[in-house]
Amino acid sequence: MTRIGLLRGAPSRLVRPRPARSASTSPHMTAPWGCSPRSTSTLTPTNIAALLSRPPSLAPSQQPSAAGEALTVTGFVRTVRKQKRIAFAAIGDGSTLQTVQAVLTPEQAEGLSTGVAVAVTGQWAPSPGQEQALELQAKNVRILGQNDAATYPLQKKYHTPEFLRTLPHIRPRLPFNSLLLRLRSQVTADITQYFSARDYVQAHPPIITSSDCEGAGEVFTLAPAPSPTPSPAGPDRSQEQEDMFFGAPKYLTVSSQLHLEALAQSVGKVWTLSPTFRAEKSDTPRHLSEFYMLEAELAFVDDMSVVMDVVEDMLRTIASGLKSSRVGQELLDARARDDEQNDTVVHATLTQRWLGLTEGPWPRITYDDAIHRLEDAVTQGKAQFQFAPGHEDGLQTEHERYLAESVGQGGPVFVTDYPRNIKPFYMAPSADTGDGSQSMPTVACFDLLVPEICELVGGSMREHRLPELLESMNKHGLKQTQDSSSESTASDGSLQCYESLPPNFSLSANMLAGAFAGIAEHSVMYPVDLLKTRMQVVNPSPAAVYSGISNAMITISRVEGFRTLWKGLSSVVLGAGPAHAVYFASYEAVKHSLGGNEGGSEEHHPFAAAASGAAATIASDGLMNPFDVIKQRMQLHGSVYKSVPECARSVFRHEGLAAFYVSYPTTLCMTVPFTAMQFMAYESISKIMNPTGRYDALTHCTAGGLAGGVAAGITTPLDVIKTLLQTRGSATDAELRNVSGLMEAARIIRRRDGWRGYFRGLKPRIITTMPSTAICWSAYEMAKAFFIARNEASAM
Repeated sequence: MTRIGLLRGAPSRLVRPRPARSASTSPHMTAPWGCSPRSTSTLTPTNIAALLSRPPSLAPSQQPSAAGEALTVTGFVRTVRKQKRIAFAAIGDGSTLQTVQAVLTPEQAEGLSTGVAVAVTGQWAPSPGQEQALELQAKNVRILGQNDAATYPLQKKYHTPEFLRTLPHIRPRLPFNSLLLRLRSQVTADITQYFSARDYVQAHPPIITSSDCEGAGEVFTLAPAPSPTPSPAGPDRSQEQEDMFFGAPKYLTVSSQLHLEALAQSVGKVWTLSPTFRAEKSDTPRHLSEFYMLEAELAFVDDMSVVMDVVEDMLRTIASGLKSSRVGQELLDARARDDEQNDTVVHATLTQRWLGLTEGPWPRITYDDAIHRLEDAVTQGKAQFQFAPGHEDGLQTEHERYLAESVGQGGPVFVTDYPRNIKPFYMAPSADTGDGSQSMPTVACFDLLVPEICELVGGSMREHRLPELLESMNKHGLKQTQDSSSESTASDGSLQCYESLPPNFSLSANMLAGAFAGIAEHSVMYPVDLLKTRMQVVNPSPAAVYSGISNAMITISRVEGFRTLWKGLSSVVLGAGPAHAVYFASYEAVKHSLGGNEGGSEEHHPFAAAASGAAATIASDGLMNPFDVIKQRMQLHGSVYKSVPECARSVFRHEGLAAFYVSYPTTLCMTVPFTAMQFMAYESISKIMNPTGRYDALTHCTAGGLAGGVAAGITTPLDVIKTLLQTRGSATDAELRNVSGLMEAARIIRRRDGWRGYFRGLKPRIITTMPSTAICWSAYEMAKAFFIARNEASAM
């Protein structure tokens, strides 16, 4: 899209009125190709700069004032000097630091003051004064834009940058600020011409991106502005506005490197000069929130010297063109007479910098050599640094400044081959010199240092070999994606399947999050679990017969003490952590292999979730079953066990190792269908409650609790059988002590208590499972959020 705006009163161009059309000229006559029918001379200047730069040797017939022609100058009045019979106005239009002097009558000067926009028509004639060769003898003056000189903030004096920042609309009217705009424009044009002449393809990468390739974490996050008025569409619309606009976090770009690397694989050589943003809170010139950065990428380059040659040649070319240009000369002239500011770059310094860019010598030294030079400078007393130079810490600004002044002799200097441990993972290793001079592994990279500014350009060779790249990622502590085809994106806030972590998380992080969730789940609801065990015991002692949950809790607290409700908790803590860690690791692996992570948030995989959960519980229950036996032995009424080791030794000594796994088949018969049903129920409920698939605390609690309650109610008979098998060693009834299997235990319960016996402890089991599942979800998501934050922080 192209937009052209016209603003009355703004600096435009010099125009010459057309002579009257002769009778022989046809009104329908067209101009020759490439010529404008609205101008009678191709020598007509377009602005004041073009007018003042015309050679004085032009023939009189080529002068704009020849044959009685008039010249019109448009611009802003810089200064006005009014005398009795004559007045002088300096007019500028921003095209040059110089102004045109217009000679006026007192009547023509009426209403003119600093800042007024005018169009002055007159004769361009030699000036009797000594400050200018030619002047405009005005015949007509038109005021295009009024201005109150008394309130005009820009006066003929020095203004601080802080003050000028408060006047963004008129700040560029200052001659030096307009010069900077023209300087930037010319450099941009020269850069474009340089790359175009060398077959580089200019690209325009996106400004809104999902990548932070610099890894600094100092990025601006994008989000739509909240609506100023409540939405009439109800709560659904309000929830929709809270969702991320792009469906995942997006940021303002900090670098176009990743985009250009991909484009270079298509066209060979690409470049861009695009806006870049850093969320750095700093007022120094070295830290800007918004700036333009020149970036280029070259494909099929094996030698880093080629890249440095491109940088050197480009800067030489740009500096040479600038030095010989009118803009460059004006910049030098401005610095030569600018003595009001003590912190500006003076004429001599600027000339030396351009000389260093154009003539060199552009030395190239290694990082190791740079450190030795800095250390020698300290030893010999040539320099003192606040930060001691060292191989492990990188170069500080003071170090770079010294190298540019001493090694670069006031000009640029390349520092190459930095240590691998202080550079990004994607840089290729340095070429082996074979002399054994490298004391540590280095990478093929460089920084170009210039005086005062220090680092001006940075570049490197990219590691293109996949095995070496993956190894470098591991050494830098970066997590690799298990499957590039997976679209599971937990890091963007989306809701994953039950108790799952993003696929790019490490196994240790997965297991730690699972262990935290398991311990939290069993510990918080432990007292209710003890009541369930007591109520499921077949043929309990008369003192352990309870009519309900409340009666059981009150009776136990009054007779045995409140602490009894937590007896055996240590067994859960010891067993639930490792068991849930194994569970989560197994669950993620099986779920991924069954395709449970495929598709977006709208994809429904209930059977994959059920099968992976069932498979995972087989592994975890094998570890948890002995601790569950110890826990229930300690939960029984009249238990003599005071600690987990004491109980474990007693059971092993009197009943053998088989006692810890006698209920394992029953446990699997219960937990496999329990987990399968729980996961299927959760998958379905969560899809209904939260179809967007993004993180929602209410979904975690509600869907998990309902799914756990349904599964617990259906599998209660198996839990009763399991309790009988796990507590048989503490029973006084001989038949119960000798029960040996699932079917035998089921027949005993049926014979003694009927069908109702299979549902003893139903209420406490549901009451335990529903909040336990909700707690497990909350604890697991808390751990997952912690690991996500730590993972993002480690990548910065």
